[in-house]
Amino acid sequence: MRIHRVYCKSLSEPNNIFYIDEPQSKHLIKALRLKEDDLVEVFDGNGRSAKCKILQITKKNCQLEKISKLNNDVGPKRVLTAIIPFIKKNNFNFMIQKLTEIGVNRFIIYKPDLVDQSVAKKDLRLIIAKTFEIIISVCKQCGNNFLPEIFESKNLENALALISTGHRVYFFDTDAEEYFNQEELDKSSSIAFITGPESGFSETELELMNKSKIKKRYLGRNILRSETAAIYISTLIKNHFGKI
Repeated sequence: MRIHRVYCKSLSEPNNIFYIDEPQSKHLIKALRLKEDDLVEVFDGNGRSAKCKILQITKKNCQLEKISKLNNDVGPKRVLTAIIPFIKKNNFNFMIQKLTEIGVNRFIIYKPDLVDQSVAKKDLRLIIAKTFEIIISVCKQCGNNFLPEIFESKNLENALALISTGHRVYFFDTDAEEYFNQEELDKSSSIAFITGPESGFSETELELMNKSKIKKRYLGRNILRSETAAIYISTLIKNHFGKI
């Protein structure tokens, strides 16, 4: 029988007995209908996991006890960073879900110059909070014990400043002349890719990336939706990493 997975950063603390937070507790109690003495697998989002037993259930919390040693997964040697725009809510949530499933390690989410008006007036902090919930849900499902990092940026310029050193950086645009080819990726570098919103990059954003000497690439004749482009690119790169 499959053991259900739950996220709790307290797992890696010294105490063998700990509580999980209210949202995760509600999922175990109401959605999965687990009972006291049932077993679950808990992961902390930083690569550690352990089998635990439910000791006590209340209306809002579950108390768990670690019954196995902590497993420590090795972190990725090559990091894939997706620099993606805020787009329409449903499309954005779908994109986050699929990129997490594929194995993106870091998200840098920026507010594009040509932001869709349905997004422009929204509280982006709430969107980020929802993004974290989606990531947790996906990692529970797919068995990944590392939660991708999430960074929020008010514009593309600030987003570029958040790219870690040692990354090879590409951006993708319909006006590019050179096709993206996996063969140009070396065998050791981490990769960051940048995609634009539904209306494309602004002239200011394009000038910024060109001045930063970021490689500009073309994906093909078919014009891809904003979320589709990011999913397609991450799949190509993860395949190059040997992870698909």
